[in-house]
Amino acid sequence: MIGSALRLLRPHQYTKNLLIFAAPGAAGRLDEGSVFATTVLAFLLFCAVSSAGYVVNDLIDAEADRLHPKKQHRPIASGAISSRRATMLFVALLAIGFVVAPFVSWPFAALLVAYAALSMTYSNFLKRVPWLELLVVSAGFLLRAAAGGAATDTSLSAWFLVVVSAGALFVITGKRLGELLTLGGNTPSRPVLASYTAGSLRAVAAGSALLAVGAYAAWAVAEAGNHTGGATGELFLKLTALPFVVAIGRYLMLSWRGDGEAPDVLVLRDIGMLAMGALWVILYSIGLYS
Repeated sequence: MIGSALRLLRPHQYTKNLLIFAAPGAAGRLDEGSVFATTVLAFLLFCAVSSAGYVVNDLIDAEADRLHPKKQHRPIASGAISSRRATMLFVALLAIGFVVAPFVSWPFAALLVAYAALSMTYSNFLKRVPWLELLVVSAGFLLRAAAGGAATDTSLSAWFLVVVSAGALFVITGKRLGELLTLGGNTPSRPVLASYTAGSLRAVAAGSALLAVGAYAAWAVAEAGNHTGGATGELFLKLTALPFVVAIGRYLMLSWRGDGEAPDVLVLRDIGMLAMGALWVILYSIGLYS
């Protein structure tokens, strides 16, 4: 039962909530004890509410999941957890998130509620609307990033928000492409997939990747211009665009061939993207503190 409950909560998906750390991290504030503690709490609350979203999604999709070669093994679809127990878990997770969130800040609480509302609306209706469902999922990522700023009172630049939005659309489009290619000619368990073609999804993925790269380059230049340190710091902040571009290109290549169905697994298992992520952290840290 415990193992099934953990699988239902999908803790491996919590990597998405690391966007909570993006705004205070980019501002160089995570070395402040109070800011770091607040960010961790905000992250945990988003994990609770996002798990609630996964529970309600699996409750709604149980019948369709039983037709999917992989999703049929999910706890509710397989019968490992009853709908009643899943509903109780859903209510408990939401209660934890909503009760504690105001102690972080009211703007953060408002964004958390907005995220929960978007998640529930998506599960009940919007996920069946072609193309709009991609934008809704992307909006969820944007709310995570904005919540990190709201929790720590960190301002967010317009370029930062564009990078997050375009990057999110890029990832979710690759996920849909992977799902479509996995099914081959079979009837899709996710009805909205019938409205997509591999060509159209690849086109959107390429466009959003280009937008993310362009916006990141603009953000890096702006951050370098605002840097109060020396020329070395400015240079390294601009150089962070290199591993970002390589990582985006690598992900685009892998997702185009259908490997993007599980984005978190793809990133964590690909040595190339992990190396680029590590290089980005090193370059940005040097730039920020030089």
